[in-house]
Amino acid sequence: MDGMQGKAVLVTGATSGIGRATAAALARAGATVVIGGRNAQRVEQARAEITSETGSPVETVVFDLSRLASIASAADEIGDRFGRLHVLVNNAGVMILGRRRTTPEGLELMFAVNHLGPFLLTARLMPRLVAGTPARVVNVSSEGYGIARDGLQWDDLQWERSWSGWHAYGASKLCNLYFTAELARRLDGRGVTANACHPGLVDTQLGRVRDEDRLPSANAAAPAGLSTTAVPDLGALGAPLTTEDGARTSVYLASSPDVESVSGRYFVECEVVEPGPVARDAIAARRLWDMSERIVEGVLGEVA
Repeated sequence: MDGMQGKAVLVTGATSGIGRATAAALARAGATVVIGGRNAQRVEQARAEITSETGSPVETVVFDLSRLASIASAADEIGDRFGRLHVLVNNAGVMILGRRRTTPEGLELMFAVNHLGPFLLTARLMPRLVAGTPARVVNVSSEGYGIARDGLQWDDLQWERSWSGWHAYGASKLCNLYFTAELARRLDGRGVTANACHPGLVDTQLGRVRDEDRLPSANAAAPAGLSTTAVPDLGALGAPLTTEDGARTSVYLASSPDVESVSGRYFVECEVVEPGPVARDAIAARRLWDMSERIVEGVLGEVA
């Protein structure tokens, strides 16, 4: 992790899990790290702990990735505080395996937090990233994108008609890969790279099912034969990694000189991996970008 001194880095979802481990590793390497989260008390606690552990000062910004208006406000705040941003790690994510839930702005929660939030935050911070060139965007996805093996439901992106939490999660992770590919295409030649990664099965709170989430949704009609009340046994996927191990590829993409000019790729265990055919659909990636812009504009009136 050479060359992180003087680098400004924003890590979302950094109060716990992979995000916290990523922030701590980059702070330890000398970067000026800004951690983002929605709970002010937890953000401050994480800031104090990471500063104590690493000896490096850590900045904070409080915002809610499930609210587009909160994201827009936070991006403006970051822009005012930092003239340049060198790395954006879109790490925050949710997995809702029970009933369908929506944000205060009426968006399906996983689609909002896992895709639209990073999409808007990146767009709003792009002037700061361009000012910080060479700069990097790191999108934490998942091999769970393969759940959406038939692609996205273009006429029902937010699962309003037929709900399955497992499939909606997979679709949101496929969105991450489409977003990364199209972002890299649009950034070509501008000095900002964009890559995605799979952190592995990590011991975090992701996927924890609350009692209220076990209530059936009114529109529950799970595809592919999955019961609408079923919760996949994540433990069957193998022993989980530590958060530090899970953060390793994110940290590598954020800091390693080996990938300074690499863009539009998908990484697993710090190595480039060719994703499945469904994730390599350039037309779908552009279509998702255009539809995402329209959704954001419908809520905020603008994107960037």
